[in-house]
Amino acid sequence: MLEDLRDYGLIKQRTRSIGVLKATSRRFSPTRLATTLTSSSPPLPTSTGSGDGTHTQGFIVLETNYRLYAYTENPLQIAVLNLFVTLKSRFPNLVIGTITRESVKKALANGITADQIISYLFTHAHPQMRRNKPLLPVTVQDQIRLWELEKNRMKSQEGYLYTAFASQADYEYVLNYAKQLDVVLWENASRRCFFGSLEGHANIRGFIERRQTAGNA
Repeated sequence: MLEDLRDYGLIKQRTRSIGVLKATSRRFSPTRLATTLTSSSPPLPTSTGSGDGTHTQGFIVLETNYRLYAYTENPLQIAVLNLFVTLKSRFPNLVIGTITRESVKKALANGITADQIISYLFTHAHPQMRRNKPLLPVTVQDQIRLWELEKNRMKSQEGYLYTAFASQADYEYVLNYAKQLDVVLWENASRRCFFGSLEGHANIRGFIERRQTAGNA
């Protein structure tokens, strides 16, 4: 795994020569790319070698229609873009893609946040983009955050669906018992069904069986 992470540019490891062989140090440290992708803090601003604090040559142009142009042929930069962009075309020194709901959902599923995506686009924006105010299209920023909220809004929970009750009275009787146990996650009176948590299933099942036994006696 360390070899793969090193090839992706996510970790640094020193190597030293021993005769004709090369030995890799057991020590390793995260690269700036790794800390940028895994931190919720904004990335440190890049600067030129002259130390004047200005941005290095950015390579990303983002339009309001979510289309992205990346003026790069660096495999690592292209691989990072592929984490949250649907790449469409690749030419010498140019990659074209689109930020879509599916591509952002894929990035979110891999643990990348909306703020990290926006920070990466901001940090690597083309000098032509830096003439814009704001730098990145607001509509694109808002939509990326909305897609993240859409993901966080949904929550799954295991449980059991209780249905096919013989009468409304039976349904309400069992439902009230489940509510007393505080294990009802969802209910629909018109369809005579409700969804209970996994923890409460044994008690509800036992209650239904005891009621059926008493009714048959």
